[in-house]
Amino acid sequence: MADFRLGRLKFNWKGNWTTSTAFVIDDIVKYGANAYVCTTNHTSASNENLFYSSDLSNWSLHTEGVVSKGDWVATTWYKVNDVVKYGNSQYRVTTGHTSGATFSDTNFATYLEGLKFEDSWVASTTYQIGDIVTFRGYTYSSKTNHTGQTATPNLDTTNWVVVTTGFSAQGDYSTSTAYAPGDVVRYGGYSYVCTVSTTGNPPTATAYWKLLVEGFKWTGAWSASTVYQKGDIVNRNSNTYICITSGTTGAAQAPELDTNGNYWNYIAQGGAAAQVLQETGDLLYQAAGGINRIALPSGSTGTAAEQAAASGKVLTVGGSPLLPRWENNNTTPSVYYVAETGDDTNNGLQISRAFRTVRYAMDYITALTGNLKPSATNPISVYVKAGLYEESLPIHIPAFVSLIGDNIRNTIIKPIAGNSDQITITVDALTSFRRGDTVENDTGTKQLKVLDVNAAKTEVIGLMVSGGLWTTSDKYVDVLSNKHGDASDLLTSNAEFLAHEAYHRHVANNGAVSGTEATVKSRLQALVADFAYNMKSGGNNKVFDYGTAYVGGSAITGNAGQDSILVGYLDTVGAEVIQSDTVTKSAGNTKNQTMFGGTNDPSSPKCATQTAALNTFATIITTAITNGNMNHATSTNGYKAISAVTNQINSESTMIYVATHNIVKDLVMEGMTGFVPSGSNDKDIVGSTTKGVYIRLDPASPITRSPYIQNCSAIGGAAVGALIDGDAHAHFDGSPTPSFKSMCFDAYTQVLEGGVGFWCKGTAAAEVVSSFTYYAHISYISTGGARIRAVSGNSSYGKYGCLSRGFDAGETTVDGTVGGLMLTTDPQGSSSGSFQVNERISGGTSGAIGELRSDQSVTSQRIYYIPIKGTFSQGELITGATSSATATLVNNTDAVRGQLGFLVVTEGLSYAPDQGGSVEYVDNGSNNDAGSYVISSSSYSAPDGRGNLVVTRGQLGSSAAAHDGTSTIAWWDNVGTTATIQANITQGASSPHDVTVDTVSGMVIGANVIIGNEMFEVVSFPTASSVRLNRAQEGTSAAAHNSGATITILQQKVASQDEVIADFDNSVTTIRVKAAGIGFAATDYVKIDNEFMKVTSASADATGITILQFADEKTIGAGNGQSFKTRYKYSQVRLTAHDFLDVGTGNRAQTNWPFLPNQVNVPSQEIDEDRPGRVYYVSTDQDGNFAVGKFFKVEQATGKATLDASAFDLTGLSSLRLGSIGAQLGASINEFSTDGTLSQNSDVKCPTQKAVKTYVDNLSSVSGNLTIGGDLTVQGSTTTVDSVAVIAKDRNIELGSVNSGSFTGDITQGSNQITNVSDTSNLAPGVVVTLTSGGGNVTLTGTVKVSTLSGNTVTLDSSFGGSGSATGATFGAGGATDVTANGGGITLKGTTDKTFNWSDTSDCWILSENMDIASGKGYHINNTSVLTATTVLGKTIGGTAAGDIVDLDSAQSLSNKTLSGAVLTGTLSAGGGTGTNGQYLQSTASGVQWATVSIDPTKIVHGNSEVSIANNSDITLKTGGGNTATYDTSGNLTIPGSLTAAGITVNGGFVRAQLKERVADSGSGISGNFDFNLGTYQVYHFRGDASSDFVVNFRFDASNALTSNVLSGESVTATLITKNGGTARKLTDVTIDGSNVSERYLGGFGAPTGTTNAYDVYTFTLIKDDPGNWNVYVSYNYYTT
Repeated sequence: MADFRLGRLKFNWKGNWTTSTAFVIDDIVKYGANAYVCTTNHTSASNENLFYSSDLSNWSLHTEGVVSKGDWVATTWYKVNDVVKYGNSQYRVTTGHTSGATFSDTNFATYLEGLKFEDSWVASTTYQIGDIVTFRGYTYSSKTNHTGQTATPNLDTTNWVVVTTGFSAQGDYSTSTAYAPGDVVRYGGYSYVCTVSTTGNPPTATAYWKLLVEGFKWTGAWSASTVYQKGDIVNRNSNTYICITSGTTGAAQAPELDTNGNYWNYIAQGGAAAQVLQETGDLLYQAAGGINRIALPSGSTGTAAEQAAASGKVLTVGGSPLLPRWENNNTTPSVYYVAETGDDTNNGLQISRAFRTVRYAMDYITALTGNLKPSATNPISVYVKAGLYEESLPIHIPAFVSLIGDNIRNTIIKPIAGNSDQITITVDALTSFRRGDTVENDTGTKQLKVLDVNAAKTEVIGLMVSGGLWTTSDKYVDVLSNKHGDASDLLTSNAEFLAHEAYHRHVANNGAVSGTEATVKSRLQALVADFAYNMKSGGNNKVFDYGTAYVGGSAITGNAGQDSILVGYLDTVGAEVIQSDTVTKSAGNTKNQTMFGGTNDPSSPKCATQTAALNTFATIITTAITNGNMNHATSTNGYKAISAVTNQINSESTMIYVATHNIVKDLVMEGMTGFVPSGSNDKDIVGSTTKGVYIRLDPASPITRSPYIQNCSAIGGAAVGALIDGDAHAHFDGSPTPSFKSMCFDAYTQVLEGGVGFWCKGTAAAEVVSSFTYYAHISYISTGGARIRAVSGNSSYGKYGCLSRGFDAGETTVDGTVGGLMLTTDPQGSSSGSFQVNERISGGTSGAIGELRSDQSVTSQRIYYIPIKGTFSQGELITGATSSATATLVNNTDAVRGQLGFLVVTEGLSYAPDQGGSVEYVDNGSNNDAGSYVISSSSYSAPDGRGNLVVTRGQLGSSAAAHDGTSTIAWWDNVGTTATIQANITQGASSPHDVTVDTVSGMVIGANVIIGNEMFEVVSFPTASSVRLNRAQEGTSAAAHNSGATITILQQKVASQDEVIADFDNSVTTIRVKAAGIGFAATDYVKIDNEFMKVTSASADATGITILQFADEKTIGAGNGQSFKTRYKYSQVRLTAHDFLDVGTGNRAQTNWPFLPNQVNVPSQEIDEDRPGRVYYVSTDQDGNFAVGKFFKVEQATGKATLDASAFDLTGLSSLRLGSIGAQLGASINEFSTDGTLSQNSDVKCPTQKAVKTYVDNLSSVSGNLTIGGDLTVQGSTTTVDSVAVIAKDRNIELGSVNSGSFTGDITQGSNQITNVSDTSNLAPGVVVTLTSGGGNVTLTGTVKVSTLSGNTVTLDSSFGGSGSATGATFGAGGATDVTANGGGITLKGTTDKTFNWSDTSDCWILSENMDIASGKGYHINNTSVLTATTVLGKTIGGTAAGDIVDLDSAQSLSNKTLSGAVLTGTLSAGGGTGTNGQYLQSTASGVQWATVSIDPTKIVHGNSEVSIANNSDITLKTGGGNTATYDTSGNLTIPGSLTAAGITVNGGFVRAQLKERVADSGSGISGNFDFNLGTYQVYHFRGDASSDFVVNFRFDASNALTSNVLSGESVTATLITKNGGTARKLTDVTIDGSNVSERYLGGFGAPTGTTNAYDVYTFTLIKDDPGNWNVYVSYNYYTT
């Protein structure tokens, strides 16, 4: 809808209501808590007490509220909604009144009930409702207002109600004491609580008492006279007893006599000697059979590990029956603890037995086995309690383990001083390696886990696993390749299976095996292990040592023959295992084969190199068995010398290696350092020194569920916060467990001064949410095809923000070539029509021909084409062969150039590549373009038959020459058989010549044959063994041929089999042709121009032509045939809601936080791409500038919005609502107007396309001068010129101008009409029409002419013949003839028409009126004077000279007479008539006749400019510059240039707009009825908390209604943003101009409820439909504060 500006409606705020005051309508006052709006002009009552009774009828409640009046006061006037406090409650006034002497709630409603603690109850005290007192152990609340009561609350249920129960200790029970509920007494060893007020009832009376605690009361030695109660404890006979029955007394109930335990139970019992304490920590307990001893937990006196396991157990009861025993206390085997107070000798299962270091905890869990080992079914959590942990690094978290700190800031991990277990080994260049492998030194005494290897494979970074620090005396064991490693792994995992299979296959195939079965299998398994070792590392040393031991006496079976067979089986079955073929197990083999779970080798045979190596190893052993010695072999190894070993310090190693299924949470990591940017290019992170990494992937753990880093911080100097290295997991590609190579981060904050935040490399992926970096040299970076997806993060300070570089070098790219070149057209040059895709275009000057593939000449002056012939010239006119469209090329070197812009036409692709691919051009030596371009869309055209002929040039004596595209290809099909001549043929032999041959099979009369380099034509077959041939055909030369020469037999010539579609020179052997797949085959002959060629092969293109659309513009032209690669695995950093804060301001000191930075920020360093790496971002910066990539930016401080129009697609946009737009001319546009009359003549309204069209369509006149820069073409049926004078520069007025041409239309047999005619510009009555094509069965014979034209319908003077009908038939128009000119001329309107017309019948001009020629002028025919005022045919009228004409008044007949002095009066008869006014005498073949001057009314011509006015058709204006404008019969004015009228210029459309709306911003909160003034603001923004629910009333402004300013079919959009505090306030209703409307809510969920502590955002769409009714649509959302 159009924006508009209105005034403002306003209520008149009057403050508090006052007495005796004149109020008018819309005054607003406050009376009491409420606000009222005046509805009637009046003077208020004289007393405020009369407001409700006398004045309220003049007011309407506007806003309701409440006001606190404090404590209630007597004789006070209270208003409605006053709130007073009386007692513990607050009351709201419901009726205005003056209070009495005492409080009455008659005029009140309870507003809020309260409580007041009055402490202990006191008799005869005045209490009010809500008073709280305590009495004994209970708390009571007053139910009434009362005074003077003496009854205690527990007895006074009328006035009191129990609030809480409690206890009041009263000591030992006394029978004389009155007890109240809550009193607690001790009775024996037990404690009881009173439940009902009582006196004299003992605690055992359950109606009054309840047992509270069973306890003990020591009473000393037992006495028969004492009455014992439950819980009394006595000593009797060295034993201690507890009374279990109240009232126990007397000697008969002595403890030792109570064998059934009715009265007494043991507390402590003496025992026998065997029931005594024996070891430290022993305990005794009573069992069913007596006293038992329980010792400390098992392992308490064992090894340190056993003691650690026993430590922390507690004594409890368990089993059946329940008995004392030791158990683990609050532990689970899947939860461990690390604490500052812990010890690494502990088991870590309890906080009290926690580990001391995180490193030890991870190593401990790594070493777990069996069911305790972490797994998908046994995930383990390690809780690190608050504290500072200085760790020896690196820490490897095992898979399926979570490492969880105590709080987001309380658990701190930092490197301890000194060396880490991470070392760097410098070695001779390795053959191969696998990150994550555990390798050994040459002696097998040390193990190293490979973490990383440099690009030259000369430095290995590894974790020392066992054996201590490596030295230069050690040797590094190489890895031949991944395939060798996989083969080795398969042999290792199947070693037992292979040994068993070899054994049992021997039994099955060769008989029993000597020796002990277990020993034989063990020896075979050991040999497989040696095979595996040398398979992986290269050399043969392990196998050699096995052979040496064998010949030295370490037999396998003791039988050499059996040993050879067994080793042979290891070879053959081992090969099957390596190839992952399923082995057919032999009977007796109970072991199972382990299959390879990765991607199998696609080669055939599979794993040939590895199986060959296995055979070599087996042969070494079998030869040793046969020879009994090792003379046939020499020991070799795959060891690499170590030249240096560097032990990395902890702070420069890696802190944490994460594995699959890890969670790292709530940790602060500090103290890492060692990152140094590259000195030559500090953005080249690959060339940097990368040390001090906080988190990175464990290369030995394939990621099947991403490690999750949450709520962690990394704080320190130049280190790397996270390194997600896909290269470290490349060895898992194609394996049984491929790795996702990914990590997830949530709230990972990094303060790394001069370091790197997130580095994702080598096809890895990272999900990063709410993660912030500060002071980093690089915040986020992706390299080598890795991908980062980040949401709601930031890059603060430091040097660089987010960078992306490179691609996955291992990706199989989608390759193609550029197809063709590009023409640049001149928009000011001559042009016409529209080109058709795939049509041929030709140059008017150069004669060059090309195939048009994409016409962008209208939008960008570019035409993309495939060259066929020649080269187009600068400035020439090009023409479409099918469309006849024309365009002029620019007159500079840009006319013909490589393809650039947003399109490229390509060849060699078999499908349309998906969007998102990045195109990289291959340098062809002249069109180098280092950039890359992302595909936004593509279209594919299937192969159309074009292709290649591969030929041998210059055959049959012809010379290789250059040939043009479009050259015709003549073809001779080789029949495939030959013959030989049986006699010599001399060079001068006659033609035709009879040739004796061995066979005439395959020869055809009229076809050709070849002997040597001479082509012959077959004339006839004189005999069965001879053929008559015409010699020297097709330009070949007659030559001598010897008997026995071969005759190549060809089919008849096809003169035009195909066409060349690209120029080629004399050296080319591959020719581009239009239809390579039709007929051509090897050994065929072709002829182009005068050159013969022999076909080597013919192939149609298997790929079509693809047009790629780029997201960004290519500015360097791509050459025809230039290769390109399309990549999809390029590095990406995708940022959503990312914030850049002063990027480029550097470190802490330079940033100067919290003050302003000491140096300016560098916005260009926020994003940096090294293509094809891409950074896609939606971001803000420190100034609030919002950006969506480089295409859309909003400067929030200035309101400036920028769209990259060349890359911004508004397709599908149904409406566009604008605020004020600053146009280039300085005008402020606030409305897109649909007014087709342009009647408002406004400088602030911009008409829509439809409005402009409506105006032009209805344009009946142009006020003021009209200047047309080009030709004026008027296509209406009638052209009316109302000017007083018609001035034409041209000397000639051309009428009846119809040119020869073509048009299309619909026809039907039997009709004489053509309908839906495509072009009537060259049609006029009399034009001859011919049906040229497309008529189907409809015919048109004879000379047929146009009779009449009406719109797009042409009526002919003859009907169509044939049958049926046709649509779009093509016709030829014959152009101008005397028939088309018949009746043409000039008609001057008067009482009668004054005409000057051409008559085809009489072949003359016919003038209807007299002719009056100026004095001294006359009529001439062929330069001979015929008639003047005084002479006729040169003879003077009335003259006296010989031959002069007589001049007599009287009537007479003269014959060959001369009139002298004659005077002509009356009329002059000539040709049978006396003539009419304006006519002139004309000499004709039949004598002198009166004639009328004929003027052509259809055209005004002056020089090269003309106005054509076709009969009942358009008016065409044509200038000398060739530009044509047309005013058609529908009122449309079509002009090629600019239209200047009323001060506004439209040239090329409107291309840019700025989008903004006015916002009313308020620091207060919304409440009550709120007026939304759409005429002034479209958005209201309240930053203060809303104080009540509210109603929104939409109006134009205070003085104007919205309804009267919005038309039917228009809409208004508005936004309201409110803020809520702890109470949710909400929208309750919507009105328009004060009237209720029915609103609809998004999703049908009804009115919103409001959201606490949030901003509520309401978006209203108000639509006024055609009947004039309002439709209101409301959407609601919220944003937390």
